[in-house]
Amino acid sequence: MKKYLNEGHLGLFFGLTAFVYFLFTGLTREKITSDNDLVEIRGKYLRHSFKDNTGFKNFTHQYYIWIENYSKAFQVKAGYLGIFNTQEFLRNVSQGDDLTFSIPKRLIEKLNSADNVFLTSIEGGGRTYLDKNKVLEIEKDLATSNSDYFFGMGFLIAGLIVYLRLRLAKTKS
Repeated sequence: MKKYLNEGHLGLFFGLTAFVYFLFTGLTREKITSDNDLVEIRGKYLRHSFKDNTGFKNFTHQYYIWIENYSKAFQVKAGYLGIFNTQEFLRNVSQGDDLTFSIPKRLIEKLNSADNVFLTSIEGGGRTYLDKNKVLEIEKDLATSNSDYFFGMGFLIAGLIVYLRLRLAKTKS
């Protein structure tokens, strides 16, 4: 086994695995590009949980909102927090207020499942807390991005370089 590790097989395996992962991620990524990809959900506000976990090994944002008639929380993606007006939401929304959310159409089947459903807009009381148009801009950029493919190719090339370099070093000695 040690012989194969010294010949660069591990580098090639790692590069190939990363390539397959990034290729799969790029091909199966959700593509939300227009209003037609979204559906509206309405309900009365129950509660929320907004947590910013920051620390040495823990840097996450967990923003969840619950409304009546749905068992699971609706989540504001971390990528949308820059355009989510948290302070205005906290100031103006109280229990029982009517809220309108938009979510991707493909998540309709997950509404009462164990999975959280991410939001693409939040409106209520004549105010917009998460702007659908700004979210669509972000999602369009992600949909047209080829970064997953470039990362995958980079790892594959790095794995091949490691493999070939170690193989050439073995043949010279």
